[in-house]
Amino acid sequence: MTTQTVGNIDRKTYIGSSDAAAILGVSPWRTALDVYLDKTSGPEPITPEKAAIFKRGHRLEPYILDMLEDEHGIRLLRFDDGKRSRRHLDKELPFLAAELDAETDDGKNVEAKSANFYGKGSWGEQYTDDVPIYYNAQAQHGMMVRCSQETIFPVLIGVDDFRLYHVKRDDEVITYLRQAEIEMWDRIQRLDAPPAKTVSDIERLFPWDHGSVIQASVEVRDAYLELKDLKKRLKLIESDIGEQESLIKLFLGEHQVLQFGADKLLTWKSQNTDRFDINTFRAAHPVIAKKYTKTSASRVLRLK
Repeated sequence: MTTQTVGNIDRKTYIGSSDAAAILGVSPWRTALDVYLDKTSGPEPITPEKAAIFKRGHRLEPYILDMLEDEHGIRLLRFDDGKRSRRHLDKELPFLAAELDAETDDGKNVEAKSANFYGKGSWGEQYTDDVPIYYNAQAQHGMMVRCSQETIFPVLIGVDDFRLYHVKRDDEVITYLRQAEIEMWDRIQRLDAPPAKTVSDIERLFPWDHGSVIQASVEVRDAYLELKDLKKRLKLIESDIGEQESLIKLFLGEHQVLQFGADKLLTWKSQNTDRFDINTFRAAHPVIAKKYTKTSASRVLRLK
């Protein structure tokens, strides 16, 4: 099985490396249903915060690849357009594609990653294959499409922790992944959505309720009873918390710090908080307020 390389193509027309983890159910960000809906309806708009993260990662990618070449002597290919990346299509199944960040001159795939300090724990000891499972899925997909045997992960954590990981091809995983992706593509062609697995799946499928009634199963009825009991207990706990806080505040009076012997127990400090007074603004500038008011849909769970 060989591959072909192509230029820009619509992401709705193929399953790519970034879809692999979601299809396998190991992505922390997306589900199989997200992949299905992205291909059939188009992806949801991303928040400005996520867009900024993606943009920073994209900007860091050339720098990370330069470090890989300069610090480890690994030579990366450059193609006719001057870029180090290109998209490959699976020759046997052209709806499978992989766009690699780079390729080495000896045939290895390269996927450059960056992470903040708090994401450090997701990565194991460098020079091993101990990468997050969702990136392993991405690597196996890329090696499946390109028929390669190894993926190198140059990873920049923070600003100065540069690491290298090597993930080998796993044919058993690839066989399973390939079948799962074929089944997903069949669903996409039939417009047969995979079952919802998370609440976010339900919220994306049904942002508005249909006003209909459904009979609870015994399991769901029991979950409702447990939830109702937990909320009742929580309300009692919150009431108790309020009573204890009031007792302490009455004792503190004008004092800021509460001690018992040499031990500082708590503080009750004065502070200023600035909040935008939306009601006053709407009254003073109704036209402007309406122009910048955004309506969002959500579903609220209320117990009866």
